[in-house]
Amino acid sequence: MIVVFGGYGVFGAHASQFLAKTGLAVRIAGRDAAKAERFAASLGERYEGVAADANDPASCAQALQGARVAVSCAGPFSTMKTALPEACLASGVHYVDIADDRNWTAQMRSFDSRFRDRGLTAAVGCSSLPGISGALALVTAKRLPTVERARITLFIGNRNPKGEAAVRSATTQLGRPFPAPQGTLRGFHGGETVVLPPPFGPRRVYDWDSPELDLFPDLLGVRSVRVKVGFEARLATLSFAGLARLGPRMGGLLLAGMAPMARHLSGFGHSGGFVKVELFAPNGTVAAAAIGGPSDAQRMAALPAAFVAQGLHDGSVNANGVMTAYEALGASRLIERLVAERYEIT
Repeated sequence: MIVVFGGYGVFGAHASQFLAKTGLAVRIAGRDAAKAERFAASLGERYEGVAADANDPASCAQALQGARVAVSCAGPFSTMKTALPEACLASGVHYVDIADDRNWTAQMRSFDSRFRDRGLTAAVGCSSLPGISGALALVTAKRLPTVERARITLFIGNRNPKGEAAVRSATTQLGRPFPAPQGTLRGFHGGETVVLPPPFGPRRVYDWDSPELDLFPDLLGVRSVRVKVGFEARLATLSFAGLARLGPRMGGLLLAGMAPMARHLSGFGHSGGFVKVELFAPNGTVAAAAIGGPSDAQRMAALPAAFVAQGLHDGSVNANGVMTAYEALGASRLIERLVAERYEIT
């Protein structure tokens, strides 16, 4: 049994649907029992929905009964408590999440010895950032003898649904200073132009606080890491950049107020997007790769968590402790599986 917390949400639904299609038993858990039951019923008669709050220990423990793996798609992770991973440790259940929050990732890595001692796996950040970006970076780094700096871009198509958790996460980033290996950066400052595969082309992208800033120095031996985010709707990108100048408090308040309008403007453009990694050698040589496509970017973001959960359930992933998706599956294997799901690598 695999329990997907937030299983009827934007990303949780994609993970649940993939797991259900493989024939695995899936339990949909969420705070709204009726929504969980309706979504579970849409998967087929074998599936069940239950009420569960990922921030409540007793609720987590009850939802995990009979489970082998828990998948957390219940964000935003910037405000999450550790009730679910703690419940997994107590219940002997493997843990997987889609977190792209830097502080959450660092906190979870401090659980490494506890999961190892229990013979369990906690796979953290099994999403676009840092799961796919890390796998893509490791594959791309093979083309260079030495890597000095890295730039990672997450580009988001306009027709992707704007979930509440994603909006709340974005509001905390605007204009906020954060440490990077090369010095202090600010959320949605530092605009640069990155060339993306069709149908997007050259786009302005801006600094984003993300786990790669902590992971990539050890992973690649780099001294400089920048994570960038941009949107297909140029007005949205310019609006984020403008709000960032107001700082996290005022900019965040205004962004939260604009969110309902933004959802109404999601009818044009593409539902796709790309993760792009650019690695720079000391001599100026650049190696770059991107993965994604014009459609279904949010499904791509959810697939690493589903792949890892499937592997933990069937025993093909058997390492213990806290790790990333590319550590659990292998970087090349993760990219190969995404390509098999019809995402293109360029």
